Amino acid sequence: MLHKLICLESLQIGTVYFSAFVVNLDGGNTGFALFINQENDPIFIFRKEKHNEVSFHVNEEQFFWIVKNSQFTPLERQNFFAEFVEFLRLMEEKVSNYVFKKEKLIRFTNSRDIIRYKYLYLTGEVNR
Repeated sequence: MLHKLICLESLQIGTVYFSAFVVNLDGGNTGFALFINQENDPIFIFRKEKHNEVSFHVNEEQFFWIVKNSQFTPLERQNFFAEFVEFLRLMEEKVSNYVFKKEKLIRFTNSRDIIRYKYLYLTGEVNR
C-alpha cells in the first residue's frame, strides 16, 4: 500500500486530470507516482528495485481505459500525448533531483516503451 506524501503538480490534459505525488511505499521506501482523476492506484510509479536503480511501471489497465475512452481526433491525441510526455519529463526531472538523487532513474520518457504507448494512444488500439 502506498501513501501520498507531497503533491508536486497537477495538470489536466484533455479530459484526464493528472496528479504527481511523492509517495511512501511499503517498507518505508520513497517513490514517485502519477495518478489519474480520482484513482487510488497510480497509472505510473517509479520505485527503487535494485541497488542505486529506480525503474518505472505502467498500470496498463488505466492506460487502456484512457485509450478506449478518448473521443479526440488523431491530431488532438498527438498534441495531448506530447503535452503528457512534457509533463512527465518535468516530473521525472524533479524526482531525480529531489527524491532519487543518488540513484539512476530509468525514465519512461527515454525508454522504448514510450513508442509503444504512443502508438496505442494515437491509433486507439488496445492490444495487450
